[in-house]
Amino acid sequence: MGSAKGLTRRRFLESIGVAAGGLVLPSGLWLPNAQAEPLATAGFGSGRALRAAMHVHGSWSEGDLRQGGSWEAQLFQAASSGYDVLYLTDHDIRATARNYARSLSDLAWEPVVSTGRLARRAAGVSKGSFHLLAESADASRPASVTRSVVARYKLRTSVSGLTIRHTVDWVRLRNGARYELILTLSYHPPMAGRPAGQYKLIYRFGANRPEPRWKENHGFTGVVRLPRPRVGTTQTLVPTRDIRAIWPEMVAIDNISYGLSFRAKSPRRGAVCEVKVRSVRFTRSRSSAADVIADQTAMLATYRSRFPSVAARRSIETSRTLPHLNPYGIPQWIPDYSTLSPDPTVYHQQISNKVHAMGGLLSYNHPFGANLGPLLSTGEQRAKRQQVFTEMQAVRRFGADILEVGYNVRGNVDFPTHLALWDTFSRNGNFLTGNGVSDNHSGHGWTTNENGFATGVWAPSTSDADMVHALAAGRAFVAHAGRWLGAVDLLVDESVPMGAVSVSAKTARSLAIRATDLPSGSALQVIGGPVDYAGNLDPATSVVETLTPSSFSDNIASVTLDTSASQFFRAQVVDSNGQVLGSSNPVWLLNSTPPGGIPPARRAT
Repeated sequence: MGSAKGLTRRRFLESIGVAAGGLVLPSGLWLPNAQAEPLATAGFGSGRALRAAMHVHGSWSEGDLRQGGSWEAQLFQAASSGYDVLYLTDHDIRATARNYARSLSDLAWEPVVSTGRLARRAAGVSKGSFHLLAESADASRPASVTRSVVARYKLRTSVSGLTIRHTVDWVRLRNGARYELILTLSYHPPMAGRPAGQYKLIYRFGANRPEPRWKENHGFTGVVRLPRPRVGTTQTLVPTRDIRAIWPEMVAIDNISYGLSFRAKSPRRGAVCEVKVRSVRFTRSRSSAADVIADQTAMLATYRSRFPSVAARRSIETSRTLPHLNPYGIPQWIPDYSTLSPDPTVYHQQISNKVHAMGGLLSYNHPFGANLGPLLSTGEQRAKRQQVFTEMQAVRRFGADILEVGYNVRGNVDFPTHLALWDTFSRNGNFLTGNGVSDNHSGHGWTTNENGFATGVWAPSTSDADMVHALAAGRAFVAHAGRWLGAVDLLVDESVPMGAVSVSAKTARSLAIRATDLPSGSALQVIGGPVDYAGNLDPATSVVETLTPSSFSDNIASVTLDTSASQFFRAQVVDSNGQVLGSSNPVWLLNSTPPGGIPPARRAT
């Protein structure tokens, strides 16, 4: 799956700047294989099973609760995990810094953090100003006082165009004491001699070193030396300028302003740091839609040679309010909310209309909500599924073509509940392509995350045209990237492909299933359900056939389906414990033409 002909393991490692004797990647990780060829079986067509990451975030989003991933880290994950296509889907309102903080007055404060024993301390704040004081109580040991702002939804986006203006009323730095402004940046992978980890930029006032900039903490921390500020002066700090100087091999704009802290440091008793800061103001000169698009274009131009096995596509996640939507197959487009209705229902439909007018597809993201666990009870999950289906049908899903179903824990419901929601749409004659996503914000752990799903797409190439055509036709499957590395495809009567809608009076039809790399102890279940267009809130699906890996010959198995009534069928892979690892898209076998007709991309020949 996701082969890259001619790209050996060593060439892959060299292409991302890691010598074969350096970084050791996890064992069992899929890597490009020079001998791998596209799967081709008579009747199934010649498309390859391409692995796509369709919902991923980088430096223009808000990160997660632990760190913010860079796009360099996400591309590294894609390349090292065997992905062929990566869609950049940063939140549009984060990328454009919509309603973001302009000064400290717009931000809340985290609790005070102190280290060491303090003889004197202060950490007062008043709107946009603050007062810090630290003096160690120990003759030979340091102490510090730190105040940090709550940054997630008011500060976190790319540092591109960010300028910080810091105005002081008064400062005292005695006997080697230091005052620091700390900007936490993105997580970066091991590249060009840099270690993997989250990076920081520190502006250190009063440092006694001759060089203007240097690295600390094994290279994770860059330090900029600044003189003791004079009373009433303003210091203008430009992070991208200093990132370029400290880490010249790093794409400076590929860093998130993940966190901002202010620290008073006393190395010992008698060393006093006291500072009164009048204001800290933020300006952003690269937050327009056009600038974001230009910056991400330039960034990818640099990364293209570093990650040659991954086709990166620039997109966006529209995020003003739920549901979030991702467009695919169009040039990168960021909505201008000043032209859209303030009414959520109307504005979502306006976005859908715009994307479809441009020839793109639209994904309805995390339909049960953006939060994670804990999981609801079985009965509560069923009730929530029925409620979500009713609400989505009331607005006709805003015309979405794709539904995110590959989540083990999302919106407090599990993977089978996501699949049951999708199946309910299939029962009602809504021809949706289901996909698998990670919605990863951290830049690592793609194969080990609970929600580490990929979308497999049967397509001849990674071009936008081929990918969009395959997704529109339902030529896709869902697979957890760390638990099942194989592929699945369906073919009915040697002519009806997976994702298609076929109308026939036949009461029995032959289903061929192509499945590869089924894990030991796993089984493939053929799931069937009625198609009755009756608005039922439950899918009424059942397992109509269970196949073990030994049932397959040359990756193919066949079953006979009862089609005396209109039904849809899909195949899902379960492990030895019954956990669902992935699913095909359905095929609809109907006795009569559906009321709304058949979408052109899904018409069986």
